[in-house]
Amino acid sequence: MRRVTAERRADVAFLIGVFIGVAFIVIAGPLDRRIELVHENDFSGFWAGARALVIGADPYDAATWRDTVRVLGTQEPNTSVYGYVPWVAVALVPLALLPLETAAWIWMVGGVALAAIALRALLRALVPADAVLHFAFGLALLVSQPGFHALVLGQWSFVLLAALCAAIVALRAGRDRTAGIIAAAFLAKPQLFVWTSLGMLVTARDRIRFVIAGGLTGLAIVALGWFVLPGWLAAWSADVAPERLSRSASITVALRDVLGSPLGLGVALAFIAAGIAIALRARGRDARLALWSALGVAGAPYLWSYDQLLLLVPLALAAGALADRRAARVVALAGIAALLVLSPLLYALAVARHRESFSAFLPAAMFVGLAVALLRERATEEVERREPGASPALGD
Repeated sequence: MRRVTAERRADVAFLIGVFIGVAFIVIAGPLDRRIELVHENDFSGFWAGARALVIGADPYDAATWRDTVRVLGTQEPNTSVYGYVPWVAVALVPLALLPLETAAWIWMVGGVALAAIALRALLRALVPADAVLHFAFGLALLVSQPGFHALVLGQWSFVLLAALCAAIVALRAGRDRTAGIIAAAFLAKPQLFVWTSLGMLVTARDRIRFVIAGGLTGLAIVALGWFVLPGWLAAWSADVAPERLSRSASITVALRDVLGSPLGLGVALAFIAAGIAIALRARGRDARLALWSALGVAGAPYLWSYDQLLLLVPLALAAGALADRRAARVVALAGIAALLVLSPLLYALAVARHRESFSAFLPAAMFVGLAVALLRERATEEVERREPGASPALGD
């Protein structure tokens, strides 16, 4: 009976956190800003490619794309062709059948709702009775800088957070085929999930099922996009890829800004290589997934600060993996505090610099912190095993 009561308290705490976030969005201005920017934000840019398909235009035709965008009245592109992969445009065609304002509301409300439901499911699986953590995660969903920034810009962050949470819940439950199918949603922004996907593969009980299900689903998505827009790759590679990789909040760009091009790139690659080695050393399914998913963000070749909303997942996984409940709470709350306090400060610095690269140091630091906490507990357990009379450590 106590457990049921504790879980209900956690449910209520999560909802309170989310409702405070909604109040913050409505009262503090992010919602007004979102409405103001409906024809200029990133969602309008996504929607434009899908709308182009609906009206029979080619979003990868450099000769006509900017004129098409002007006709649609959406975000002015910084590239001469559609800035996203074709399966994004195809996936958004149902929303492109609607007026932009209506589609934007559906995208925002639906994305936040999916993220809240999936994040709650992940927390229920990992820390089912911890009301403090549930409140903190619910609050961070919209009050953190990545959260409210993603909402204002209409970004993919909430949808991708929902997909990642759902895939990990399925993977932990042994439903590897389902996890693989859900993981195909990562193709919306594949650069954010390179290391996360590898970690899920390493962790899956039935790797063949995971690969086949995810591979076939992903192949179908890519094939459909390629079939609809067969000439996309040359135009996208020539214009979009160079522009995207040269500026972002990735660790590669950040270290090149600090150390210069050759040395900065080398240090960034060394960091990623060390991260892979550390993630492979982690013991326990949740600890491994925590490190791989944190590295997915910290080592992504292209991202912005709003993508850091995905860091809620490794924080939750680490909280579930740590046997010391006090340490688990400290680690998770410290990470959430970084998203609530440090992330806005880094974004303010980005505004002052007119460059967001230094925001990359937050996910890198978070990966290091999680690695220290998880590997330290493993080392402590190994020492206790060697000591005479030591009580056996808890298994996974």
